[in-house]
Amino acid sequence: MRALIVLAALWCFATPALADRFALTYDGFGLGFVPVGGVTVDADVSDDSYDISASLESRGIFNLFERTNIQASSSGLINAAGVHWHHYNLDHHYSRKRRIIDMTAGENGVITSVIEPDYRTWGDPAATEEQRRASRDPLSNVVAMAIDVGRSRRCEGTYPTFDGRFHYLLQLSDGDIDDYDGGGYEGEVLKCKLAYVAVSGFNPRDAGRRRIPEGQIWFALMPDTTFAPPVRISTPLSAGGATIRLASFRRAHVDVQYTSDTSPTP
Repeated sequence: MRALIVLAALWCFATPALADRFALTYDGFGLGFVPVGGVTVDADVSDDSYDISASLESRGIFNLFERTNIQASSSGLINAAGVHWHHYNLDHHYSRKRRIIDMTAGENGVITSVIEPDYRTWGDPAATEEQRRASRDPLSNVVAMAIDVGRSRRCEGTYPTFDGRFHYLLQLSDGDIDDYDGGGYEGEVLKCKLAYVAVSGFNPRDAGRRRIPEGQIWFALMPDTTFAPPVRISTPLSAGGATIRLASFRRAHVDVQYTSDTSPTP
């Protein structure tokens, strides 16, 4: 339905429809070099909307401790003020268990959610309704950071995040432009510092989630788009660090214009 509304608007106002479609895969490494998993991301980003899906699957030595498979998706709208998320879904299989999180942001800002099985505790303190309303879901904040960096070419901003239970802040700072060649992408990247600040929804046993050291995230800077997808994310750890880096990069750029006497192709 949303796609039909967008097509109708394009037809009526005869403005160009700009869309970028990205198919990205990443390899994850722990201890500096040990393969621990793979991430696949498909993102469809236009001038006024986005759909993004991601999957994570553990492999290698990590499977000896906890086999993990995550499927997540998010969608929403984009305007001059930024990203406005609408729907987020996560399906998490881990250690022979499963949790499903489904969240929707209504027009009035109220977030409705279905979580199965429900959490036994919501943290001390739990995330407040105000914090939930002021946040985006994790995937939408990846899109928001990529768009902000693509528009401004600067590392700045705080991104309140709520994933169904945990509320935290992602903060970008500093910034260095450098050349990058790997995983199918060759071009400029913006290297940002990435800070994680735990706020609410946590318990004492979540100490590992509370104390994530400052890391880096590198964004691909392309001249003909304002979307700058990450090519590398790293977090320093005492045992050598964890890194996710680009393994393959595919992009399709679509530029279509409809006029009042031209019907859109189904």
